[in-house]
Parts: sequence; C-alpha cells; structure tokens
Amino acid sequence: MAGRTQPTYLNAADYTVISYQGADGATSERAISADLATIPFEDAPPARSVPSWKGKNVYEGDYWAATTRGFVHHESFLEREYVMAADADPSIIGFSWQPFVLKWPKGTKGHRGHVPDYFCRLDSGDGLVVDVKRPDKVEANAQQFAMTREVCEQVGWRYEVFTGLPEPRLSTVTFLCGFRQDRYSPGAENVGPLLDAFTPSTSLEAGVRRAARATGRTRPVVHGNVLHLLWHGVLSVDLDAPLDTTSVVSVGKVVPA
Repeated sequence: MAGRTQPTYLNAADYTVISYQGADGATSERAISADLATIPFEDAPPARSVPSWKGKNVYEGDYWAATTRGFVHHESFLEREYVMAADADPSIIGFSWQPFVLKWPKGTKGHRGHVPDYFCRLDSGDGLVVDVKRPDKVEANAQQFAMTREVCEQVGWRYEVFTGLPEPRLSTVTFLCGFRQDRYSPGAENVGPLLDAFTPSTSLEAGVRRAARATGRTRPVVHGNVLHLLWHGVLSVDLDAPLDTTSVVSVGKVVPA
C-alpha cells in the first residue's frame, strides 16, 4: 500500500470516469457503463495510499478476514466495524478497501471525485459498493452519496451507506468475531456430530453438552467450536438478541467446507 500515490481527481470529460489499477499494475480510466460489473474489484488493490503524519489521531489497521483469508484495511473504528460485519455476512464472498476512484464530470460544483470505502462481491454475483460514515456526517455528504448511488445504478451494483451496527447485534458479532480463526475449527470429522447436536434447534448450553458427549471432547473446546461455526454461518443464532447459554442455536444455511 505504501507504493500507491494519492489519486488525482482531475477529469477533463463531461461525464463521470472510474479510475482503478488493473491486473497488469497500470491505471485504467473508463466511462461508467454496465461493463464494469464484470471487473473483480473485490480483488483489486487500493486506489490510494494511506497518508500518515505526526500526531495523526485515527484508528487504522488491517483486519484478517475469514471470508477472504487475507487482510482488509480500515481507517477508523467504524470502518473496522463494517469489515467485521461484512466478514460475518454469508452473502458476501469477497471485499476490498477503496479499489477505485469516481471522478465527477468537469465543473461539478463542490465536488471533484470520490473514493467509496468498500466494494463487496455477493454470492449472487452482484456487486455492492459501501460508504462508511458516522450518522452525524451523513447529511453533509448526502449529495456525494446520491451521485455515487447513481453511478452504481448505471453499472448494476447495489449501494449502501453504513453508519454502524445497532445493539445488541454489535456486541454479538464482536464477540463471535473472536472465534473466526482456524484454531477454533472443530475439524471436518467433528462437524457432523456438532450439527446433530443442534438438530432440532436447542439452547447453546444443551447443544454443547450433547456435542461434548458425542465427540469425547471437553465442553470448553466444543464451546469454541460451536462459536466458530456460528461465525461462519454453519450454525445460526439470532444476532439481534444478546448471546448467552440460553440462546437458541440452529443448523445454518451455509454448507460446511
């Protein structure tokens, strides 16, 4: 990322242009069209570098995503929250940080261009463009968001502005996020007994007890295995309710790998 320069928003055309780095490393610029829907922006490098300066007071870093099995950048706590939410969403199969620049037509009053925060690839094959913004900043950026939404409609992408997860979903997803990594995986040989333990649906506590008996593993280990499968959607729970030992757990819609 350090090798990327800051994007230029200069656009001599009287139509919107999208700028991105191609597979060959060269920068490409194209007019907005439905053909852009076939470009795998979920795998594209960032269109800009991350500036740094003494005393910079933002939270930025790289989140390891179980979905992509790689790192995805974020420049704030709210962006990290979005990446975590996207990683937990089974309908999102790939995503990237700021892979392109939208350069508005010359003479656009008050705006030169915009770099949307995330691009996601959905399991339907569709694209999703996401801007991340604090709720108190949405109104001030309403025109920019409307222009971005119009571009997405022309391409055939979905568009949304993320302002944060509501409680208790935020707490539930944040907790489960801690079990996303492979060290909590039950292993292929134990997935079947774990699914059987929650068929029919039952409480987290009762299912862990059943699975521990079936696999011969300790309850703390099985508990971690179950939380791992909940994160990956192999098992499911109501994310909009507080998660505890009485939460009802079911077999999910995601087929285990």
